[in-house]
Amino acid sequence: MWKVRPARAADIPAIESLLVSAEGDREDLAADQFVVAADEDGAIVGCGRLRNYPDFCELASLAVAQESRADGVGRGIVSSLLERYQGPIYLVCEDGVVDFFRRFRFECIPETDMPVDLRPKWEYFGAVTGHMNVMWRG
Repeated sequence: MWKVRPARAADIPAIESLLVSAEGDREDLAADQFVVAADEDGAIVGCGRLRNYPDFCELASLAVAQESRADGVGRGIVSSLLERYQGPIYLVCEDGVVDFFRRFRFECIPETDMPVDLRPKWEYFGAVTGHMNVMWRG
């Protein structure tokens, strides 16, 4: 079993390791932006964060250890993050996870509607994967 909790500074190496394995966003890792899912032994099996911008938040850096996928870890992390912020939330994601985020009332939007602050990330990851989606939840 696992439990979602706020990240601590000591969790950053485990968070970075998860993000490396998921090829996720590792820019400006700050513990106060993250929640983690820890198993009964305290091992970090998942992470995610809300990055604050002046007018919105970005849900980013969601990663779950391979052996913990399909155990609800990702859902638990996203639910915890959504409880922390009531304003508009955006995210950039690959096609394979669009349906996952739709369960949380995120909708795909045209790239022309994305906040300018997200464009560099969208362009970077799009160059790596070939295509990225922008999703929004108001």
